[in-house]
Amino acid sequence: MQSYQQSPEPEHVERIEPDAGSSMGWPTQHLPAYSDANTMPAPYARGRNNIIALALIAIGALMFLGRFLPNQGEITGGLVLLTISSGFLFFAFARRLYPLLIPGCILAGLGLGVPLAGLTSGVSVVWGLALGFLSILLIGRSLFNVRSPWPLFPAVPLFCVGVIIAIATLPTFLAGSVMWLPLLLIVAGLYLGWGRRTA
Repeated sequence: MQSYQQSPEPEHVERIEPDAGSSMGWPTQHLPAYSDANTMPAPYARGRNNIIALALIAIGALMFLGRFLPNQGEITGGLVLLTISSGFLFFAFARRLYPLLIPGCILAGLGLGVPLAGLTSGVSVVWGLALGFLSILLIGRSLFNVRSPWPLFPAVPLFCVGVIIAIATLPTFLAGSVMWLPLLLIVAGLYLGWGRRTA
């Protein structure tokens, strides 16, 4: 009976086996396993935070608008003023007529302030006028090349009068503490959705 003698293994096998645990000569890195089965992936947690944040902001905004939304008459008055001002502003920009810019900006400022007059005890009307004169100054310098500072003379006193009225009526305006609840909900939603992500 012929006996077969096992041939020795080639040398290259012995050289390859010690490197079996590595990839191209670098140590193999093992991914860590989840230690807690209830751990949520980061994208899912961020998506859930965003949904809660948007819900808080929406609830706060609806509560704020429901409590302080101007009545129909004030909104109509503001829209009428904005419509009239749009005619002046259109021809002022189309024909480059600086005199038409003046009534257009003043009426636009009033159109923004009149709808909030009841809420702010008239402060928004005065500040709307100040904003209108300030926009005359800025737009006149940038688009019409008019360097005259005359719009500042009515804008600054109007703004100061608005500050005085706001200070005088501040206790009445802040008497209802319920107004802070919608604002707190909006701030909480902004912090939950964006503040914690950047932290």
